[in-house]
Amino acid sequence: MAAEIFARLAIYLTQVGIALLLCVLLWNLNRIYQQGYIRSWCIAVLGFSGYQLAILLQWLMPQEAVMQLLQFVTIMGSYTFAVLLLRGMMQTRRSALPNWAAMPTQRILLLLLIISAVTLLPFQLADFDRDWREYFQVYLRLLLMGILLLGAAISLLQRMESSLGQRLAAATLSLWGSLYIAFAVWRLLSTAELAEPRLTLVYKCVELFLLCCLGLALLIWLHEHERSANMQLTEKARYLDSYDQLTGALNRDALLTQLQQKLQHNADTPLYLLMLGLDKFKTINESVGLKQGDMLLRQLNQRFANSILKPALVARTGGDIFALVLTDIQDDTQLQYALRHVQQLVEKRFDSQAGQLQLSCTVGIACAPHDAASAETLLQKANIAFHQAKRLQTRHLAYQAGMEDESARLISWETELLAAMQQDQLVLYFQPQLNLRDNKLDAFEVLVRWQHPKQGLLMPGQFLPFVEQLGLSRQLDFWILQKAVQTISQWRQAGLQVPLAVNMSPLHFQQDGLKQHIQLLLQRYQVAPELLELEITENTAMHDMEKGSNHVLELQQMGIRVSIDDFGTGYSSLAYLRRMPIDKIKIDRSFVMDMAGNDSDMMIVKTMIKLAHGLGKRILAEGVESAIQLELLKSMACDAVQGYHIARPLPEADAVAYVRKPGVMLTS
Repeated sequence: MAAEIFARLAIYLTQVGIALLLCVLLWNLNRIYQQGYIRSWCIAVLGFSGYQLAILLQWLMPQEAVMQLLQFVTIMGSYTFAVLLLRGMMQTRRSALPNWAAMPTQRILLLLLIISAVTLLPFQLADFDRDWREYFQVYLRLLLMGILLLGAAISLLQRMESSLGQRLAAATLSLWGSLYIAFAVWRLLSTAELAEPRLTLVYKCVELFLLCCLGLALLIWLHEHERSANMQLTEKARYLDSYDQLTGALNRDALLTQLQQKLQHNADTPLYLLMLGLDKFKTINESVGLKQGDMLLRQLNQRFANSILKPALVARTGGDIFALVLTDIQDDTQLQYALRHVQQLVEKRFDSQAGQLQLSCTVGIACAPHDAASAETLLQKANIAFHQAKRLQTRHLAYQAGMEDESARLISWETELLAAMQQDQLVLYFQPQLNLRDNKLDAFEVLVRWQHPKQGLLMPGQFLPFVEQLGLSRQLDFWILQKAVQTISQWRQAGLQVPLAVNMSPLHFQQDGLKQHIQLLLQRYQVAPELLELEITENTAMHDMEKGSNHVLELQQMGIRVSIDDFGTGYSSLAYLRRMPIDKIKIDRSFVMDMAGNDSDMMIVKTMIKLAHGLGKRILAEGVESAIQLELLKSMACDAVQGYHIARPLPEADAVAYVRKPGVMLTS
């Protein structure tokens, strides 16, 4: 008897200890890998340890009150072990999980708790025969556990890989499930009571052996998974050393390496490097989303790789910049054909979730060995030609000596422009907008000049193109907006309530943070929003109707007026303005200037005015430079005018004097 007690204690405590140790190891591994199947294994092994400990305590403490609780723990722990182990094996597969396995772990444990209670409760409420109790609480439970473990083995076999850990786990689960089923059948059929303790100890020893095998299999499996993951990361790192992750094209470093090799092997053969950049790709990203933009880049790379040009190398060197290396170009005719084909590849429509999209591109060209003998220099020359083509707004441009000077000049402009904004070298000018109905001043349009320390007063056309090329439009908009709001505040303190209209670049107006920035400025300078008006170009408003309307509505809810500038030069019609909640439309000066001598322009202006009034919009005509133009616009019932005939753009002191002179009244 003492030997039997010692043997039972040794086996059960060993099982509990090994299970808890394995549980701790799996828990720590889960903190590293954060995988659902490792968590399921950990909970399953924890359930097994509780199941074994409860059986041992039942044998040591046979009191009725304690027995009921321990029986519940036994049933709950055994089902938790089998079900969570099966679920964990299913989670390692790539296929979709069954509904029950996809449930949260807490819900699965709650269902197992209910099943355990249902298994135990009827025998507490009624007096059943001991054989029936053992049948439901022992034999049937072991049979179900065996079936679940065999199911786990089958699930594992369905995703079997060349892994020692997986093969060992599948064999262990198969043997363990078979052991439970065989033991349950033996207990049902056996009458050898005297031999039962010895056979039970043999059964527990086999169970202990299988537990050790399962723990070893899972640890080997995870070690192999870690090694496999490290190998994949190494392969991925090697891939990323040479290829762009998004498109699969070569990256810049790989391009330079392979291009240098081609230059060395074909030193006397012409080789052309095309630096290709997509036009206004940022706008497309903002309108259709980054994922759709990434998809376009991948499709474009496929077009290049599969084109009849058969480029020797295709690389992505920047966000929307590609480099193509062509080695079969013998003369200028073939080069022009290649450029046309590349343009067609880019301009061919792309399918996206937002509908069909069309791109355009700018290409810079450099030729080896004529322009450069090394890969890095050739890439630099193609890049210089590309940026020069961007500045000149031409579709393609070949590198020519001296283009570096233009790039250096552009860098110099950037330094000077940033200094101009920091040192307040930029100054605001104000052009009056006159209300024709009552001859009152509607507002001033804010214009900018640059009081250059060396070149004197520069007009917008002399520096604004560089602002756009250098990507400083947003910074300049911020500066002008702040100065305009500050001016409104200063004029209000001087007793002048004059609205100011500020032009807004497309890039800045499409930024989501514009509203918050304006709110901060108005609060900082304590300016009423009714005194600020934003002017946006027609194409800016119509590019994305939904987004543009939302921005305009947000600004109008703040009390800020929004008007459409240069109307008639874009691709929309007045009918679209029914959906755009703007306050005012400004007819572009190109229609007004020749209106007196051109019947077509006069008819266009007249139609614009009538349609705008029909839509409930106010309309202002720009570029009024003569009394005849003014009288014609009055006869057409135009609401307001602006131009040199009314007043030229005025410096601040002259603008204040203009407001204060007799006969000028304010509409606000």
